[in-house]
Amino acid sequence: IYCWDDNKCKLENIEKSFSIYSNEKLRLFECIYVSPGISKNHKIVKKALENKINISSDIELFLEYIKKLKSKNKLLAITGTNGKSTIALMIAEALNLKPLANYGHLVLENLPRKNDNIVLELSSFQLEYLSFIKPKVSIISNIKEDHISYHGNFRNYFLSKTKINLHQDQDDYLILNYDDAYLRKYFDETNKAKIIWVSSKEKINKGVFFINDTLVDNFYSEKEYKIRKNLFLNNNHNRLNFAISYTALKVIGLKSSLIINSLMKFRGLPHRMEHIGVLNNINFYNDSKATNVSATCAALESFKKVFLIAGGSKKGTNFDELVNYSERVYEAYLIGETALEIKKVLENYCKIFICRDLEEAVKKSYEKSLNSKKKYPILLSPACASFDKYENYQNRGKHFKNIFNKILNSGLQ
Repeated sequence: IYCWDDNKCKLENIEKSFSIYSNEKLRLFECIYVSPGISKNHKIVKKALENKINISSDIELFLEYIKKLKSKNKLLAITGTNGKSTIALMIAEALNLKPLANYGHLVLENLPRKNDNIVLELSSFQLEYLSFIKPKVSIISNIKEDHISYHGNFRNYFLSKTKINLHQDQDDYLILNYDDAYLRKYFDETNKAKIIWVSSKEKINKGVFFINDTLVDNFYSEKEYKIRKNLFLNNNHNRLNFAISYTALKVIGLKSSLIINSLMKFRGLPHRMEHIGVLNNINFYNDSKATNVSATCAALESFKKVFLIAGGSKKGTNFDELVNYSERVYEAYLIGETALEIKKVLENYCKIFICRDLEEAVKKSYEKSLNSKKKYPILLSPACASFDKYENYQNRGKHFKNIFNKILNSGLQ
């Protein structure tokens, strides 16, 4: 087994039982396992493809292992630009499982036993390197513009996401977000898998929808369920996540009452519209997981007015969609590599402040909210990845919480 990393420092930590690749002839290799996010234009991957060497991934190895079990494992696979982690966790918790793959639990460290159900959250990077996947239940939460610098264009990104359904047949199910125009246009009754449409905005005759405080199942039970409101379900996109999770759990045979009871216990993910506290009647929300524009738009949809903190590292994304939600932004405090790009989009719609870093953005927006007596919430929803300043969105979110706690404990509030 040979290893390679573009960062040579990482190779120093490789165990002695492995070798380090140093320009050996590629035809020596039977297979190359690639980490998700490594482009097909990478010099080694490119050469391997030219030499017709099998390119695989940890997910593919995991799927081969499941196949060899020859058991009745039901595979539920979830993808989408936004919402996939929330849906994966909601389904997994209802089944008393851990969501694997993109969620963060490594597949090869969590091999299933015979007949265990499996919940996989899959990114476009992971799907890109999969040659075959056939889930019992596939879910696509939505497809919005994202990772364009990696995929080259939106069409490539879209096609990588739809690979999740490519090998499904009439015994399988595909759950789709009816509110997503791209999905409605692309999928129809000619699809081999059974399609179940789900919505949080439209009534569907043969599907599932969750509008206001009522979940309507027009696919399985033909019943309406009144759902108690809570902080998580105040957000429209979470009502959609609830309906999608309910539908997936119905497909694999759970009772409606048990599903709803389980999903009602769910309180959301850290760093996804996470309410972290109140200072002087001003609410603070950590939405650091909003690493693309559509996620930030979904967050803004939940407020009448906010002080928005946005910006981060570049992905080749267009920020124009923010204009549709600009009436909800009282003022914007922008940080990171993309600050000037976002400023150009929003400057005709609201006041803009370019800040040195997150700490300055939080302190300035809080002071303004306090002094203006508007008491509008402070929302960190970057619409960008974090890699210009942070290792990941989790560290960015933790820093936001630390700044909040610093103000709370300083007596400045």
